[in-house]
Formats: sequence, C-alpha cells, structure tokens
Amino acid sequence: MSNIFSILAPFFVAAAFEPLGIWFAAPIGYAIYLYALSDKHRKISYSIYFGLTANLIILYWSGAYVGTLPWVSLAILQALYFIPIGILARYTSNLPILITAILLMEEVKSRFPFGGFSWTRIAFSQIDSPLAATVSLGGALSLSFATLLLSYLAITRKKSTAFILLIFAVIPSLLLPSANAKERLPFTAVQGGTPSKGLDFNSRAMGVLNMHLSQTYRSLSGREQLIIWPENAIDIDPLENKVVREKIDELVDKTGVPLLAGAVLSKGPINAAILFKENGEVGSMYFKRYLTPFGEYMPLRTISEALSPFAKLVNDFEPGQALEVHTVKGGKIASIICFEIINDGIVREAARKSELLVVHTNSATFAGTAEGDQQLAITRLRALEHNRHVISISTTGPSAIVDSRGEVRDFLRDGEIGSLSGDAELKSSLTVADRLGGYAPLVTFLIALLWSLHGFFRRKVDLK
Repeated sequence: MSNIFSILAPFFVAAAFEPLGIWFAAPIGYAIYLYALSDKHRKISYSIYFGLTANLIILYWSGAYVGTLPWVSLAILQALYFIPIGILARYTSNLPILITAILLMEEVKSRFPFGGFSWTRIAFSQIDSPLAATVSLGGALSLSFATLLLSYLAITRKKSTAFILLIFAVIPSLLLPSANAKERLPFTAVQGGTPSKGLDFNSRAMGVLNMHLSQTYRSLSGREQLIIWPENAIDIDPLENKVVREKIDELVDKTGVPLLAGAVLSKGPINAAILFKENGEVGSMYFKRYLTPFGEYMPLRTISEALSPFAKLVNDFEPGQALEVHTVKGGKIASIICFEIINDGIVREAARKSELLVVHTNSATFAGTAEGDQQLAITRLRALEHNRHVISISTTGPSAIVDSRGEVRDFLRDGEIGSLSGDAELKSSLTVADRLGGYAPLVTFLIALLWSLHGFFRRKVDLK
C-alpha cells in the first residue's frame, strides 16, 4: 500500500470529528488503517502512529489553556489502546478479527482508567451518517461496528457486507418509537456568558451569576414553565450564601417559574443541578456522578503536580451516588452534567427514568475551540440513541435544542449571549438499546465476534 495513504489515515479519522464533521472520512481512515495492518511489517509502531496522530488532532482543544504537556499526555494515553491491535495484527491479517478487536478496545477505553474517556469513539463522529440510527439498536458500539463494516466493504467489496449494512440502515427506522410526544413543556434556556474565558472563568463567580440573571429577565416571554441554566451558572453555594440565594428567590418569585440550574456546593465540593421551585423552596438536586479526571479531581496528584503547575489548581470534587429526576408540571427531567454525556450507563439510566434530557455544560474552559462542537455532536447522537428531546445549555456556547432524531432545532454559537426557547417534547417510549440496557454493547460485541469467527473458519481474509 502507498505510504502516503497510510500516513494520511489518522487525518481522515480526525476529519470526521468537528470542526470539519465529514462523517465518511472515518470509514475511509479506518479502511486505510486496516489495510495497512495487513501490508506493513511494523504493525505495532504504525498502530501507535495512527492512534497518536488522530487523538492529537481531535483532542487539540484539551491543551487550549493548560499547555502542550496535558494535551500530548492525553493523546498518548489514548494511543496506547491501539498497541494491542498492532500486536494482534502480527499474528493474523483476518480483518473481521481486527475489527472485533477495535470494538473491544473502544469498550475498554470507555471504562479504564479513571472511569474511562471515550471522547474519540468512532460512533461519536457519525451523527450525520446514514447509518447513525443504528445507535438506537445497540448503543454507540453498534454504530462503531456499522462504520467499521463500511471500512471492510471498501476493502473487500463483499456483497454480503453491503447487504448487512443495508439492514443496519433500514431496521432502525422501523423500530424507532414514534416521534410524537405525549406532552410538551415550554421552557427558556439561558446562555448568559462569563466575564472571562479559560481556567479562571469562575474567578468572578458573582459576575457569571449576574450575567445569567440579566439575560434571563431579558429573555422571558411569559409562557415558560421552566427556566434552565448551564453548569457553573451558580458557582457560589446558593444553599449557604445569603446574597446568592436572595437573587435566585427574587427571580423565581418575580417570574413564577421554577429554575433548573447548574451550581457548585461548597460541601464536597459537589457539582450539582438544582431545581428551585416557584414557591421559593429548593426541590430535587442531582449530583454529578462521572467526574472528569484531571479536571474535577486529580488522579496521581503527586506526579500530576510535578508535571504541570495547573494540577495544583484542581480541587477534588465529591461524586454523586445516584440519579435524581426532577419533576416539573408532571414531566420527568433528568440532568446530565457536561462530560457525563460520554458515559453510556449514566445517559442510559437518565433516559430510561425520564421524559426529557437536559445537558448542563460549561464550555468557557475551552472557549474558541472545537470542544463544544464535538460535545454537541455526541449530544445529538445520544438524543437519537434514546429517542429523547435534549436541551443542551452552556455558559458560553454552543447551546442547542435537539429533537429525538438528533436534529438541531435551534442553536446559539460559541461566544454568543442569548437564550433558547421552545416546547420540549416529553417522551417515555424506549428504544431497543434502552431495553437491552447494559447488555447492548455485549450483544453487539458477541455479534461481531461470531461474524469474525465465521469468516476465520470459512476462509482467511489475507491481503498479503
């Protein structure tokens, strides 16, 4: 195989992610990678090159305000997962087996270490693919599998593979629950901005609160039944600080509308989503369960502080232990806080026990980078996976209203101050992936394994 194509493979994969979002670049990149593994002698080193280069490009935003070392370290950690693929390729050039190994690698990196970090999963680049609805059958792993089957088809041009992909494209549309919602909840979600961007955005916590208050008063139409604020909109504990609590009470008293807001509680500290009722009482509180390593707590603190001065700035948050669903006008709402959107189990449980998903996020830490757009692409895929309307609201953007088909209904750009209003769909029907629950990735993996073993015993796919 031409060296130029094997060099370009990770660049194709990176192009499938935002800010480019060219979905078909991913199957092209993985087709080149798989073919190269069958053709090259240095399979392990090529796998490392492929994984490292793709992750360096996709995760470039992670070093925006903390420097090169943390960004490169994260990319290296993600690249290590490709080493077993290279080792396996030394013993077999059977493409289905290698594809199955890639799927296993994706599941491992979504769980280990430090709770996993699955940001660069193949599926998360595929929201605009004609195969995207496959996610409603077996979760993110099933869409990664379908995408790799496209890569396999590009290499082998097998009619049987084309037939399988056709089934993947058709079946979800037949099994997806009805798009009609039983009820709707009028809302206004506020992207109020922050006085500054980067790591010190919350150094002016009262300023962030006041900006969200001001924008809320400007945005209300009078028909809302819920006001939604992003993560870190209230960074001074509203349960302990009298001034902050008075400002919030004044808002809900004047408007007569409950407020669902992201807040930081000092005891812990805890990253929370709190429902302030229209009668002035504090209602349900959801505490973030999936904490971002190196962002909300510092693993290997001694080593981390020796490598980066920013490590000392990270306070170790306390994780929540259970889902807490908010109830507004009879509707069940589940909060998902920032990077929890990449955690399969947390999002699945939230969807199964609620009728509307709200993603509270804070992109001020990575303002002006592709992070927010990549997260929104993941959010759109989750909406399709679980057949749920999603309101994703950020301090600085991007923010969006996403329907249950993963389509963006309304949008606020990065850096824009404003609000999103609409009638949120309340839906309780479950997709196949929801019904399978935690078994969904296992079922997908077993199907891939049986497919690879079937091909292995019939005839080896050897491109040498």
